[in-house]
Amino acid sequence: MTSASALEKVLGKLDEGLPQALDRLLDLLRIPSISTDPAFAGDVRRAAEWLRDDLAAIGFDVSIRETPGHPMVVAHSAPGTGRKILFYGHYDVQPVDPLELWDTPPSNRASRIRRRARSSAPEVHPTTKAS
Repeated sequence: MTSASALEKVLGKLDEGLPQALDRLLDLLRIPSISTDPAFAGDVRRAAEWLRDDLAAIGFDVSIRETPGHPMVVAHSAPGTGRKILFYGHYDVQPVDPLELWDTPPSNRASRIRRRARSSAPEVHPTTKAS
């Protein structure tokens, strides 16, 4: 298999799974994990647990590690897979204040992201031939 055809295969698979990946992302974004507000500490933990479960579902060995602040999610590739992935990210969000500056409630950001993704996503990836 040539590198071009391998790339086309990978990009095609990503395009195929985009709706499900977007659904998973939006599920995470619906959790108000505002780490700077103690009132949302339970939601920050819920976001960490969501992330742990999602990563475990795709084959990672995942744990939640307690810290003096909020929990940290650590994932390793499953033993024997030979995969090496390093990802650093935050699962918490910024405070939404001032609320009066929002066009829609912050909790509706998921539907707004979905609309944008659908309107800007190509139907066929540029390197994938339409049938």
